[in-house]
Amino acid sequence: MARDTFTVEDVNPKHGFARLRPASGEGLLNAPLYPESGAPLFQLRVGDTVSGVRRGQSVADVAWVTRVEPPYELVERMGELLAKLEQWELKVPATALELAEHHWRDSREDPLRAELASQLPSFFDWELAHPYEDGALLERLEAAMQPYLPGFAVKPLQGRNAFAVDPGGVEVEAGEGNWEAPATTFEPLFRQVNAVLEKAGAPVRWVPSENDWLLSPPGLAELLALHGVLGPRG
Repeated sequence: MARDTFTVEDVNPKHGFARLRPASGEGLLNAPLYPESGAPLFQLRVGDTVSGVRRGQSVADVAWVTRVEPPYELVERMGELLAKLEQWELKVPATALELAEHHWRDSREDPLRAELASQLPSFFDWELAHPYEDGALLERLEAAMQPYLPGFAVKPLQGRNAFAVDPGGVEVEAGEGNWEAPATTFEPLFRQVNAVLEKAGAPVRWVPSENDWLLSPPGLAELLALHGVLGPRG
């Protein structure tokens, strides 16, 4: 089928689509936010040029022609972040421009997040199971805590949406989470766990990272949050 060229006029990340203007003709057409071919890791951005097959009021089989570069300020910020990460012995196999594009386009395979995931313990294991169906969830939490607090334990309380945390035998009610945002279920638990870590003088805390938690030194977490890599979940 004949392919046409389009310019991205608008993007709607919340609903997962973009609006394209054809190079020849008028009106705007709908397309997926992530192109189906070429480099589907990146979101479309306003000003990008793509090709695709027009089907009624939408465009299918979208592929890249050209991509606008991320803002220069973001590239600079990512360069500063790379330099500072080396002080924490975190080396990311990507350039500042590559990191900026991954970050700006909400990449599905962000090398920075992949590197953090490989070096910093996380709470969830999404590849194994959804957190609500993960029988090893609390065991991983206990194992990650042992280097900093030997004997740490957390158990679910029978018949209640709550946990028992040792040392101290503290009972913690679970938060109001849901299937799409399970991390909120564990927010009260991690407030208690972080309090225990602080009391013990441990050099790490559990910090939010999208829909998960990472065990990180607070200084590193603050650095990542400052650069928009970690922070409150949306």
